[in-house]
Amino acid sequence: MKTFNAWLCALGSLLLVSGSVGCSVEFPNDAPYTCDVDGDCGGDGYRCTSLPNNGPKYCCLPEPVEKCNNVDDDCDGLIDELEGTCFTGPAEARGKGVCRDGVPVCRQGAETCINEVTPTNEVCNRLDDDCDGEVDEDFNLRTDRLNCGTCGTRCNTQQDCVEGVCQRRPETNCADGLDDDGDLLVDCEDRIDCPDNSACTRRVGGNRLPGTCQAGVCT
Repeated sequence: MKTFNAWLCALGSLLLVSGSVGCSVEFPNDAPYTCDVDGDCGGDGYRCTSLPNNGPKYCCLPEPVEKCNNVDDDCDGLIDELEGTCFTGPAEARGKGVCRDGVPVCRQGAETCINEVTPTNEVCNRLDDDCDGEVDEDFNLRTDRLNCGTCGTRCNTQQDCVEGVCQRRPETNCADGLDDDGDLLVDCEDRIDCPDNSACTRRVGGNRLPGTCQAGVCT
Protein backbone atom coordinates (compact mmCIF):
# COMPACT_ATOMS: atom_id res chain seq x y z
CA MET A 1 0.00 0.00 0.00
CA LYS A 2 1.13 3.57 -0.68
CA THR A 3 0.69 6.22 2.07
CA PHE A 4 -0.42 9.66 0.88
CA ASN A 5 0.03 12.54 3.38
CA ALA A 6 -1.65 15.90 2.77
CA TRP A 7 -3.77 18.44 4.64
CA LEU A 8 -6.80 17.18 2.79
CA CYS A 9 -7.12 13.65 1.27
CA ALA A 10 -10.07 11.96 -0.36
CA LEU A 11 -10.88 8.52 -1.64
CA GLY A 12 -14.34 8.19 -3.16
CA SER A 13 -16.85 9.53 -0.67
CA LEU A 14 -14.50 9.15 2.32
CA LEU A 15 -13.34 12.47 3.85
CA LEU A 16 -10.90 12.62 6.75
CA VAL A 17 -9.76 15.92 8.22
CA SER A 18 -7.27 16.58 11.03
CA GLY A 19 -6.58 20.23 11.81
CA SER A 20 -3.12 19.95 13.34
CA VAL A 21 -1.33 17.02 11.78
CA GLY A 22 -3.20 16.54 8.49
CA CYS A 23 -4.43 13.14 7.44
CA SER A 24 -3.04 9.84 6.27
CA VAL A 25 -4.93 7.66 3.80
CA GLU A 26 -3.75 4.42 2.25
CA PHE A 27 -4.31 3.83 -1.48
CA PRO A 28 -3.85 0.66 -3.59
CA ASN A 29 -0.49 0.43 -5.36
CA ASP A 30 -2.06 0.24 -8.82
CA ALA A 31 -4.31 3.31 -8.44
CA PRO A 32 -3.31 6.57 -10.21
CA TYR A 33 -3.71 9.77 -8.21
CA THR A 34 -4.36 13.06 -9.97
CA CYS A 35 -2.37 16.14 -9.03
CA ASP A 36 -1.41 19.64 -10.10
CA VAL A 37 1.97 20.06 -8.37
CA ASP A 38 4.47 17.78 -6.62
CA GLY A 39 3.11 18.84 -3.23
CA ASP A 40 -0.20 17.18 -4.06
CA CYS A 41 1.56 13.81 -4.05
CA GLY A 42 2.43 13.80 -0.34
CA GLY A 43 6.21 13.67 -0.59
CA ASP A 44 8.12 10.39 -0.19
CA GLY A 45 9.79 11.04 -3.52
CA TYR A 46 6.57 11.14 -5.55
CA ARG A 47 6.47 13.54 -8.49
CA CYS A 48 3.50 15.12 -10.26
CA THR A 49 3.93 14.38 -13.93
CA SER A 50 1.84 14.14 -17.08
CA LEU A 51 0.77 10.93 -18.68
CA PRO A 52 2.57 10.33 -21.99
CA ASN A 53 1.44 12.61 -24.83
CA ASN A 54 0.56 15.37 -22.33
CA GLY A 55 -2.32 13.46 -20.74
CA PRO A 56 -3.72 14.23 -17.27
CA LYS A 57 -1.25 14.76 -14.47
CA TYR A 58 -0.74 12.01 -11.92
CA CYS A 59 1.51 11.14 -8.99
CA CYS A 60 4.46 8.97 -9.97
CA LEU A 61 7.35 7.48 -7.99
CA PRO A 62 10.46 7.66 -10.25
CA GLU A 63 12.66 4.62 -10.80
CA PRO A 64 16.39 5.33 -11.20
CA VAL A 65 16.54 3.84 -14.71
CA GLU A 66 14.06 3.77 -17.59
CA LYS A 67 13.34 0.23 -18.79
CA CYS A 68 11.87 -1.24 -21.96
CA ASN A 69 8.50 -2.13 -20.44
CA ASN A 70 5.99 0.35 -21.94
CA VAL A 71 5.97 2.22 -18.62
CA ASP A 72 7.14 5.72 -17.73
CA ASP A 73 9.65 4.46 -15.13
CA ASP A 74 11.42 7.77 -14.53
CA CYS A 75 8.19 9.80 -14.39
CA ASP A 76 9.13 12.33 -17.09
CA GLY A 77 5.99 11.91 -19.20
CA LEU A 78 7.72 9.71 -21.77
CA ILE A 79 7.66 5.94 -22.22
CA ASP A 80 10.74 3.78 -22.85
CA GLU A 81 13.02 6.71 -23.73
CA LEU A 82 16.50 5.45 -22.87
CA GLU A 83 19.34 7.82 -22.03
CA GLY A 84 23.08 7.81 -22.51
CA THR A 85 25.05 5.84 -25.09
CA CYS A 86 25.72 2.18 -25.77
CA PHE A 87 28.40 -0.04 -27.30
CA THR A 88 28.05 -3.77 -27.95
CA GLY A 89 31.61 -4.39 -29.15
CA PRO A 90 34.55 -5.44 -26.95
CA ALA A 91 35.14 -3.04 -24.07
CA GLU A 92 38.79 -2.54 -25.06
CA ALA A 93 37.72 -1.31 -28.53
CA ARG A 94 35.34 1.38 -27.28
CA GLY A 95 36.39 4.83 -28.43
CA LYS A 96 39.35 3.57 -30.47
CA GLY A 97 39.86 3.90 -34.21
CA VAL A 98 36.62 4.05 -36.16
CA CYS A 99 34.56 2.60 -33.28
CA ARG A 100 31.80 4.86 -31.99
CA ASP A 101 29.08 4.58 -29.37
CA GLY A 102 25.48 4.23 -30.45
CA VAL A 103 22.12 5.22 -28.98
CA PRO A 104 20.01 2.79 -26.91
CA VAL A 105 16.39 2.37 -28.05
CA CYS A 106 13.51 0.04 -27.16
CA ARG A 107 12.27 -2.24 -29.91
CA GLN A 108 9.63 -4.91 -29.33
CA GLY A 109 10.15 -4.72 -25.59
CA ALA A 110 13.92 -5.18 -25.71
CA GLU A 111 16.81 -2.73 -25.59
CA THR A 112 18.97 -2.48 -28.69
CA CYS A 113 21.84 -0.23 -29.74
CA ILE A 114 21.60 1.71 -33.01
CA ASN A 115 24.05 3.86 -34.98
CA GLU A 116 27.09 2.35 -33.27
CA VAL A 117 30.31 1.38 -35.06
CA THR A 118 31.95 -1.85 -33.86
CA PRO A 119 35.26 -3.44 -34.93
CA THR A 120 35.59 -5.07 -38.36
CA ASN A 121 38.47 -6.79 -40.13
CA GLU A 122 41.39 -4.48 -40.81
CA VAL A 123 41.40 -3.05 -44.34
CA CYS A 124 44.29 -1.15 -45.90
CA ASN A 125 42.67 2.28 -45.90
CA ARG A 126 44.65 4.39 -43.41
CA LEU A 127 42.00 3.70 -40.74
CA ASP A 128 41.97 1.58 -37.59
CA ASP A 129 39.08 -0.68 -38.66
CA ASP A 130 39.51 -3.28 -35.90
CA CYS A 131 39.81 -0.59 -33.22
CA ASP A 132 42.96 -1.93 -31.59
CA GLY A 133 44.87 1.35 -31.64
CA GLU A 134 46.90 0.47 -34.76
CA VAL A 135 46.36 1.47 -38.39
CA ASP A 136 46.76 -0.99 -41.30
CA GLU A 137 48.95 -3.22 -39.13
CA ASP A 138 48.02 -6.35 -41.11
CA PHE A 139 49.62 -5.06 -44.30
CA ASN A 140 53.30 -4.81 -45.22
CA LEU A 141 53.44 -1.84 -47.55
CA ARG A 142 57.04 -2.67 -48.42
CA THR A 143 56.22 -6.07 -49.99
CA ASP A 144 52.43 -6.22 -50.58
CA ARG A 145 51.80 -6.23 -54.35
CA LEU A 146 48.22 -5.02 -53.76
CA ASN A 147 49.26 -2.19 -51.44
CA CYS A 148 52.78 -1.27 -52.47
CA GLY A 149 54.11 1.77 -50.67
CA THR A 150 50.60 3.07 -50.03
CA CYS A 151 47.19 1.48 -49.62
CA GLY A 152 45.58 0.69 -52.95
CA THR A 153 48.75 0.96 -55.03
CA ARG A 154 48.75 -2.30 -57.05
CA CYS A 155 51.68 -3.74 -58.91
CA ASN A 156 50.87 -5.35 -62.27
CA THR A 157 51.25 -9.07 -62.96
CA GLN A 158 54.86 -8.61 -64.07
CA GLN A 159 55.92 -6.59 -61.04
CA ASP A 160 56.87 -7.26 -57.45
CA CYS A 161 56.71 -4.82 -54.55
CA VAL A 162 60.29 -4.19 -53.47
CA GLU A 163 60.88 -1.80 -50.56
CA GLY A 164 57.52 -0.18 -51.23
CA VAL A 165 58.09 0.32 -54.97
CA CYS A 166 56.61 -1.70 -57.83
CA GLN A 167 59.51 -3.14 -59.83
CA ARG A 168 59.54 -5.39 -62.89
CA ARG A 169 59.90 -9.00 -61.89
CA PRO A 170 62.99 -10.56 -63.59
CA GLU A 171 63.32 -14.02 -65.04
CA THR A 172 65.09 -15.32 -61.97
CA ASN A 173 66.27 -18.61 -63.46
CA CYS A 174 67.16 -18.91 -67.13
CA ALA A 175 67.47 -22.68 -66.92
CA ASP A 176 64.29 -23.87 -65.16
CA GLY A 177 61.95 -23.97 -68.15
CA LEU A 178 59.52 -21.61 -66.40
CA ASP A 179 58.18 -18.14 -67.11
CA ASP A 180 59.33 -16.72 -63.77
CA ASP A 181 58.29 -13.12 -64.40
CA GLY A 182 54.95 -13.79 -66.06
CA ASP A 183 55.76 -12.04 -69.35
CA LEU A 184 54.99 -15.13 -71.47
CA LEU A 185 58.70 -15.54 -72.32
CA VAL A 186 60.53 -18.59 -70.97
CA ASP A 187 64.22 -18.65 -70.09
CA CYS A 188 66.37 -17.57 -73.09
CA GLU A 189 63.30 -16.18 -74.87
CA ASP A 190 63.35 -13.41 -72.27
CA ARG A 191 66.36 -11.67 -73.75
CA ILE A 192 66.23 -8.83 -71.22
CA ASP A 193 66.71 -11.06 -68.20
CA CYS A 194 68.55 -13.88 -69.99
CA PRO A 195 70.95 -12.17 -72.41
CA ASP A 196 73.47 -14.01 -74.55
CA ASN A 197 75.86 -16.29 -72.66
CA SER A 198 73.40 -16.76 -69.75
CA ALA A 199 73.44 -20.33 -68.47
CA CYS A 200 70.43 -22.34 -69.57
CA THR A 201 69.28 -25.93 -69.98
CA ARG A 202 68.60 -27.40 -73.40
CA ARG A 203 66.77 -30.58 -74.25
CA VAL A 204 68.43 -33.17 -76.46
CA GLY A 205 66.11 -36.12 -76.98
CA GLY A 206 64.95 -36.99 -73.49
CA ASN A 207 67.97 -35.47 -71.83
CA ARG A 208 68.52 -32.01 -70.33
CA LEU A 209 71.99 -30.67 -71.05
CA PRO A 210 73.67 -27.44 -69.95
CA GLY A 211 73.94 -24.69 -72.51
CA THR A 212 74.08 -20.92 -73.00
CA CYS A 213 71.58 -18.42 -74.29
CA GLN A 214 72.32 -17.17 -77.79
CA ALA A 215 69.93 -14.88 -79.65
CA GLY A 216 66.99 -16.04 -77.56
CA VAL A 217 67.73 -19.75 -77.87
CA CYS A 218 69.48 -22.13 -75.49
CA THR A 219 72.34 -23.77 -77.46
